Amino acid sequence: MQLDPSKPENNPAADDNYIGLRCNKCNKPINPADAVLTPTGYRCKECVRGQQKIFDTTKPFDSVLGFLVAGLIAFAGSWLASRIGFITLLLAPGVGLLISNAVRMAVSHRRSAKLNNAVLTGAVVGCAPLLIMALIPLFISHQGILPSLAGLLPLIWQVLYAVAVPSSAYAHMKGFRLK
Repeated sequence: MQLDPSKPENNPAADDNYIGLRCNKCNKPINPADAVLTPTGYRCKECVRGQQKIFDTTKPFDSVLGFLVAGLIAFAGSWLASRIGFITLLLAPGVGLLISNAVRMAVSHRRSAKLNNAVLTGAVVGCAPLLIMALIPLFISHQGILPSLAGLLPLIWQVLYAVAVPSSAYAHMKGFRLK
């Protein structure tokens, strides 16, 4: 079987539904099912992969540094969260922003998906120790009854902090912006 050069490379049997779509970067014919819509038009998957690799600028130690910075700041905020009560709801997203800015400064504004995941993991690990310590009394209760709401409030603030900070830090590292 001889391939027609005007047909898509990815699916030579696509004679029935071929529309004549071409990648706007390399000008190769592409199948509509394999095309990726970008803000500038359709591209083949190879060109999209090549473009994404350009944005991976981190060095090998950056992910470790991002993990440590995120973990330390999240741990410090976690210690404070059970003591400030309701204000935790207002400050937790700010701590996530602080984490992302501190990591960006520490790694000289380099970026990659691995760094984003390292920051998320570091923030979760930083929040975990004090959250676990707050959960232990619930499982070791000798009375067999649940504690009062006033006894649960510090735990509630810890849980809300442990959810809000990592998600906020990750969103800021990914470049999420409210419009």
